[in-house]
Amino acid sequence: MPGRTTTGGRRTLRWALSPLTSASTVRAGVYLVIGGVLAGAYFALAAGFVQMFADPATPRVAVGVLALLTAVIVGAPPFLAPVRALEVAAVRTFLDVDARTLPDPVGAPTVATRWRGAAWFALHLVLGALVTVGLLVAVPLATQLVLSAFGVDRAFLVQMGPTFAANPVGWLALGVLALVALPYGTALARRLLRQSAEPLLGPDQTARIAELEARADRLAERGRLARELHDSVGHALTVTTLQAAAAARQVETDPDAARRSLAAIEEAGRSAMADLDHVLGLLRGGEAAAGTRRAPARSLDDLPVLVADARHAGTDVRLDLDAGTAGSLPRATSHEAYRVVQEALTNAVRHAPGRPVTVWVSVDDRTLDVAVANPLPDAPSPATPSPGGGRGLHGMAERVRLLRGELEAGPRDGTWVVRARFPVDRERGASA
Repeated sequence: MPGRTTTGGRRTLRWALSPLTSASTVRAGVYLVIGGVLAGAYFALAAGFVQMFADPATPRVAVGVLALLTAVIVGAPPFLAPVRALEVAAVRTFLDVDARTLPDPVGAPTVATRWRGAAWFALHLVLGALVTVGLLVAVPLATQLVLSAFGVDRAFLVQMGPTFAANPVGWLALGVLALVALPYGTALARRLLRQSAEPLLGPDQTARIAELEARADRLAERGRLARELHDSVGHALTVTTLQAAAAARQVETDPDAARRSLAAIEEAGRSAMADLDHVLGLLRGGEAAAGTRRAPARSLDDLPVLVADARHAGTDVRLDLDAGTAGSLPRATSHEAYRVVQEALTNAVRHAPGRPVTVWVSVDDRTLDVAVANPLPDAPSPATPSPGGGRGLHGMAERVRLLRGELEAGPRDGTWVVRARFPVDRERGASA
């Protein structure tokens, strides 16, 4: 207990003395002095016009017009967006306000934001004027009191009266106290400004909502890119692994089949590189990247190639595809349907190797149906997909949900079936 009491006392002492030793007090003092100088300029202008109005010889109308124009000119800066941005940067630097609490201003400020910025400007000037006046009064007064108390120049105490001259030690203490009070006043003003920074300089409700919407859009885009990368590259790696195993088995007994497997590996690698280049280009962003990246737009027209790759990998795949299906569909629907089939086929090849797979694609006036089915393995392994489990199933569900479709995935009579239904708008498909 005594040790805890001693530690707590030391912390309290450090906290009490922190305004005297902290660099943050110095930075805040510089910021407040800048505000005090600006306040002095405003005060000088106001005092000058008061004197002109007090002089009977001054033409009142001309001075009134000049005062009005001056008020507009010197009153406009607090409402300007560049001044608010400058204040935000200064608050971060001098008052140590975190950028997450006070982000950079984005877009044109609203009327309410401009008024809040003007209120901050006024608060800065008022507190800066108080600290600056205290600095200009306390430092010379304390210096004169200390010099007089040590007998260097007692004229100041003598001028103040016999009571002052008779108690030099007391006035020495008063001088030191005046110097010490200044950092504490600065620390108090700093705390008030830090507490007011977010309400007055932070984004308003509209800006916060816009930022949340932009963040949600960024997260959705990242999710879409992750699904593209998972589906395309994951499929290519699965095919490559199976083809490499087949080539290793056939290199001695059937060199032609081994060469075909190696060719399929090469083609899968090229396809994966194209998809990867596309996704990386999207991640880099910018107009330059947009002009150089390749953008493979896979659709249901590419299903025969996808099925051929799976067959080359040794999987018996039966494709039942309506003729002309892809050409009558919106591009987004055709692309997402292709990715669903690709992921389902990849899962079938990976989790039930050697089992036949059937792919159905049918479309009518209102619905596009895609389905992939394969017999379940005799002995399910931990890698066997399960309803609601697996990153691939989540990715397929997100793709289908974004187009207001439905996804079913699960075992049915010893067969694993993935079925997706997409609503079809043929007018949009025709115009796409």
